[in-house]
Amino acid sequence: MPTADLHDSLQRRGFAHWPGALAPEQAAAVAAQPLLAEAADTDAGDRELLCEPWCGALAARLRERLAAAGVLAPDAVAVQCTLFRKSALRNWKVTLHQDLSIPVAAAVADPRLGAWSRKQGRPFVQPPAELLQRLLAVRLHLDDCGAGDGPLRVVAGSHRHGRLDAAAAQALRAAEGETECTADRGDLLIMRPLLLHASSKATRPEGRRRVLHFLFGPREPGYSLHWSIAL
Repeated sequence: MPTADLHDSLQRRGFAHWPGALAPEQAAAVAAQPLLAEAADTDAGDRELLCEPWCGALAARLRERLAAAGVLAPDAVAVQCTLFRKSALRNWKVTLHQDLSIPVAAAVADPRLGAWSRKQGRPFVQPPAELLQRLLAVRLHLDDCGAGDGPLRVVAGSHRHGRLDAAAAQALRAAEGETECTADRGDLLIMRPLLLHASSKATRPEGRRRVLHFLFGPREPGYSLHWSIAL
């Protein structure tokens, strides 16, 4: 996809599909990493992959390409990589939501921050929408993801409405409809965290859907916060 189209789609719709961002053999090499290839299909995923050297190197490669495409600031940092894995043994649906929590190094006292939690031992917080609007989520597909594999469904343009409560989210989906984001191995789905999204359970018994979900943000997030990891 031309870089101008990527930028326009991300600005206007809140998401962009980059077909073949990684060649099939490159995506296959990533998928063959032991943590991705050998984990049991009953394991739904892992939030701590950015600590792995191969994942840090992949994040750096993606950051360079995204910056060259004009959809990511050159000084942005990768702050998280989560593996999502759907299979016949581990299958779930995700209700309509926005991604509101970010991983940080430690809790700080600021009334603008809320909903503190811990996930896999790390503190997470919900910051103001201003910071969330500066983040970029990048989903690298390690397997083909068709309509029967539980792909994301997104509400185009919903990222422009700020944080939404459940009633407002449902009303916006009813008014705007959804787009199903199918993908092939090596494709990227680039999206803003405030984009409303959901997914259904996979219906194809023999299928497997593995996705690496990277989160990029500004090196200095503000609000006296520091990232737990920044590469």
